[in-house]
Amino acid sequence: MKFENEQYILVVNEKDNNILHNNLSALSKQEIEHVSTINNENRKIEFVQSRLLLREILGTNYKEVSYEKSGKPIMDGTFISISHSKSYVAVIVSKTHSVAVDIEEFRQQVFRITEKFVRAEESKEFSSLEDLILLWSAKETLFKLTNASYDLLDFSVKKDGEEQLQGSIILEGKQLNDIKLSYFRNDKFCLVWASEKM
Repeated sequence: MKFENEQYILVVNEKDNNILHNNLSALSKQEIEHVSTINNENRKIEFVQSRLLLREILGTNYKEVSYEKSGKPIMDGTFISISHSKSYVAVIVSKTHSVAVDIEEFRQQVFRITEKFVRAEESKEFSSLEDLILLWSAKETLFKLTNASYDLLDFSVKKDGEEQLQGSIILEGKQLNDIKLSYFRNDKFCLVWASEKM
């Protein structure tokens, strides 16, 4: 699945459990060495598949991914974001805009943690399983976009038409800014992304 415009390219693929056996040679020496240090098989798959997706999108413009202290992945000369769920990997890239993406599969467990991310004014608009996962994914996207600078409850999200959300940061009762979020939902997962001019 691919979403693309003049600002970004976003690709979502199902996880390929055979990717470790067939594709390691496409990685750099440093990336192969890093894979060997990862103990969890699922994490290895996520690492390899995200790097292959980034290479597919960027071609010869691909550079090795490093990480900020917050855990945000960065690439010299390109804005990137990576997300994965149990069954999917998503990457978004842009040359001109700061980007963030989050993918979440539908899980009943979200009902047990609503106090961690649902503001009082959001509880009426986001109450079903599908809407709570959408809200969670939107706030994770905002968290990534702002480089993990805020708590999830510092973000406010509103529905803003078909496949659009409006996010903002609320501190000490004041709204700091508006951020447009796009989303896609099917019967398996919810995908939210943002692209902001830097």
